[in-house]
Amino acid sequence: MAHRRAAALMAVVLIVGMVGAMAQAGPAPKKLILGMVPSREIGRMMENLGPLSKMLSDRIGIPVEAVVTTNFTGLIEAMGTGKADIGIFGPFALVLAEERHKVTIIAKSIRRTRGHFVTSYNAAINVRVDSPFKTLADLKGRRFAFVDPASASGYLFPYLMLVEAGINPERDLRTIFAGSHDAAIVAVYKKDVDASSTHDNAIPDSVRELPDAEQVVKILVRSAPIPNDGVAVRRGLPDDLVTKIQEAFVDLGKTADGVRLLEALYNVIGYARSDGSEFGVIRRTYNIMRDKIRI
Repeated sequence: MAHRRAAALMAVVLIVGMVGAMAQAGPAPKKLILGMVPSREIGRMMENLGPLSKMLSDRIGIPVEAVVTTNFTGLIEAMGTGKADIGIFGPFALVLAEERHKVTIIAKSIRRTRGHFVTSYNAAINVRVDSPFKTLADLKGRRFAFVDPASASGYLFPYLMLVEAGINPERDLRTIFAGSHDAAIVAVYKKDVDASSTHDNAIPDSVRELPDAEQVVKILVRSAPIPNDGVAVRRGLPDDLVTKIQEAFVDLGKTADGVRLLEALYNVIGYARSDGSEFGVIRRTYNIMRDKIRI
């Protein structure tokens, strides 16, 4: 009798496990939606969406449609509701999507900076060259542009830097969200704000729109290193498809056309496989700032 009860219990456990697995991994979709955010000037991104979709479609074997969402938080929710299957995120947005919707991080980006291949970068707080500001404390009471509430270099790390300098961003600054790193540089350039936060290569990146940006805008202070942005997939995709998506992104950086495309879109030259462990510093920083940042 005991053996029968044990066998019956084991059968129930197996059935429950199978149902759970089926709920988590459905059939492969007929089309994949790749969501991206406006890290750079939107027109520049839009003209490269078609080539990116084709390169990924050819490698994965399923049509891929690339779309640009309004902001990081919109893409996070699209991943959670199944409206996007793949997302290219900044590191903070990756961690938020992972926490809220159990996305799987599959790749991290590689950049070429001053002749070196790097997998990290820094946040920067920018001011005009002709400004009177010497330290972060000098910004108290001024106009300040963040990029997006879910941006690591455009919000999370600069927010902490300001707090550590004795500035409460919500009380001591007049803040806006610029929406992209390029726009945050333009806001300083045009004197719409006194300072802005971006990644530390945003000033030279903006010279297409502002040829003299490097003569007008400068970095006041940089953060500690931040892991580069990366790629995640939503819950429910079959494991073999997730592997194909991961390999497709890695393969993009192995061709000259792929490198040119990635540089135009995100100033990256390729992707490396990731299990998400590199983003531990983002998780720790967010935990420190959780009571101060509500997204």
